[in-house]
Amino acid sequence: MINDLIAHYKAGTLKLLAQSTATRAPSLPNVPTFREEGFTELVLDQWIGVFVPAGTPEAITSRLNAAINAALRDEGVRKGLADQAQEPVGGAAEAYARYVREESEKFGRLVKELNITIE
Repeated sequence: MINDLIAHYKAGTLKLLAQSTATRAPSLPNVPTFREEGFTELVLDQWIGVFVPAGTPEAITSRLNAAINAALRDEGVRKGLADQAQEPVGGAAEAYARYVREESEKFGRLVKELNITIE
């Protein structure tokens, strides 16, 4: 789906009004952020990651993490992601775990504060 949006944007048949990240994405330098458009508190990052079952041996998670980081350094992979307006980050598994916890806490608070329920 994102490929279709980006293709239409690049063809000039679709205008992107804003992006939800804190700063402009390098692949979309002419698209302002919501912050720039006056919505100062609206920052939503999209993220994709890999999870393993609890108790997976450290040797396996380290090897998997190293392989993922190597793939994210590959120019072909980077270009493919950039073509989809995705920015590879990579890094340590511990940093990703911390990020997931922080995001879960943030959105958990929002669900409670806004009284969001499942119907």
